[in-house]
Amino acid sequence: MTESKEFKYLDMGLMEKMCHKLAVAVFDTKEDPIAFFHEHEIDRLDAALNLPKSGMGNKEFYPTLVDKAIILYYTLNKNHPFKNGNKRISAASLLVFLMINDFWLLVENEELYEKTLYVAKSDRTEKDKILIELKKWIGDNLVPLSEIIKSFNK
Repeated sequence: MTESKEFKYLDMGLMEKMCHKLAVAVFDTKEDPIAFFHEHEIDRLDAALNLPKSGMGNKEFYPTLVDKAIILYYTLNKNHPFKNGNKRISAASLLVFLMINDFWLLVENEELYEKTLYVAKSDRTEKDKILIELKKWIGDNLVPLSEIIKSFNK
């Protein structure tokens, strides 16, 4: 189900037009505003966006949709490409990445918030452990977008 080689990826355009705008629309507050999109470190953001596509020869480092989703989420969260709002932008980017690949993360907002904060507070030396936990969490809560759409049509 999530092993297909036909993945769609986030790029700068989708980050600006969807991920960043979603983060601002849903998560922005007056007390802790999300930075404007142009207030980012281009190299850090570009690296995070390209990491899910990386590999060597014919071997992908992140072969499944879940692998790609977790490394994108983790990297945007931890590498701070934006002046402010990295956790919130990483959560929005995770959702958009899954959505453009016809899946959705079926969790409550509070759970997504808690998981995003957990990743941010984690020690970088525990990266492998965190990625394993994220893989299980996303895998356990991943549903085809078509199922979500069907539930609205009932």
